[in-house]
Amino acid sequence: MSLDFKEISQAWFNTLIHSPLQKTLADKRFNICLECPSKQEIFKNKNWSLKCGECGCPLKAKVYTPNTYKDKKGSCPLNKWKDIEDEYLKNVKSNMSIL
Repeated sequence: MSLDFKEISQAWFNTLIHSPLQKTLADKRFNICLECPSKQEIFKNKNWSLKCGECGCPLKAKVYTPNTYKDKKGSCPLNKWKDIEDEYLKNVKSNMSIL
């Protein structure tokens, strides 16, 4: 698996500056990750130290990725975010049509 530095830098940027819609999506993604058996803890009971055991990404930033399952490289390597990403994409599309 090759690293996508553009996606990684955008995800970290989004942890600092994000819309309410992005924050909601990130929170929902994170909750899914908390229940995932592939989740790994570097330090016990420290959410900031959680990482994805599939791709190795720190979850704090991974949940803010601009990618969805529709992107070539996707988002969750196990495709566990599909349902909430569908909901998010509908909201983004409906908000765009208002503008």
